[in-house]
Amino acid sequence: MSNNDFINIRISKDELQDFCQKVLKRSRDISKTHDALITLESFISVFGRPSHGTIEYQTIESTIKEITESSRQQLLKKSTIDLIEALKLCNAKSLAMIHTPLSRNGFYQILQTAIETLTDDDIRLVMLWSANWLKEASELAQKASGYPDAMDFKKAEISFEEFQAITDIDRVLNPKS
Repeated sequence: MSNNDFINIRISKDELQDFCQKVLKRSRDISKTHDALITLESFISVFGRPSHGTIEYQTIESTIKEITESSRQQLLKKSTIDLIEALKLCNAKSLAMIHTPLSRNGFYQILQTAIETLTDDDIRLVMLWSANWLKEASELAQKASGYPDAMDFKKAEISFEEFQAITDIDRVLNPKS
């Protein structure tokens, strides 16, 4: 490759902060914005490799990590609000949509926060619903597989993402002794 095949990008801490703050303010979907900021963080890390170890790079790296963490907190806050509503409605599809993009730790974190805001009646309802939903889904998936101790969610027409989300909720609300 010749030098004409390269471009140099110069980023200052202030320009990066300004750019990212504008992105956050214009965001209509914090999940997509958070993903974009993580991509930007990776881009800077990969293409800034020659500058790794310099004070300037470390400043840029800490700036983008701070902004990404801010977007992560916004995402968790929005997800918590959505989770509270989905739990109250016992909506498996919505629960899966909230659960799937989050890490298990992130999901458990917002689940704990959501549980703290629910009434005792709401919690009891979700406890019963999740246990029954999982029991029924497991039975259907086992019957569909035709093999003992094996489940076929696809044949049973059960969303595995829903099964995972409700399993994690049930683990928290109905811990096995």
